[in-house]
Amino acid sequence: MDWERIRANWQHYKALARQRWARLSAADLDIIAGRRELLAAHIQQTYGISKDAAQMQLESWQGQQREPGAA
Repeated sequence: MDWERIRANWQHYKALARQRWARLSAADLDIIAGRRELLAAHIQQTYGISKDAAQMQLESWQGQQREPGAA
């Protein structure tokens, strides 16, 4: 999934991001507003992991996403 599609439809994807990274608050996800680098930084800080580990988690999650309504 292209990140721009995720960013453009952040209202849908932020709920899925919250399921994946439950320690991120709804307010955090509102502030992130679909910005990939900001999401990676929040994951890194909240979970106390390296930047590379946060990027790997984010890439994995991004690869699993589908268009809303797609089977």
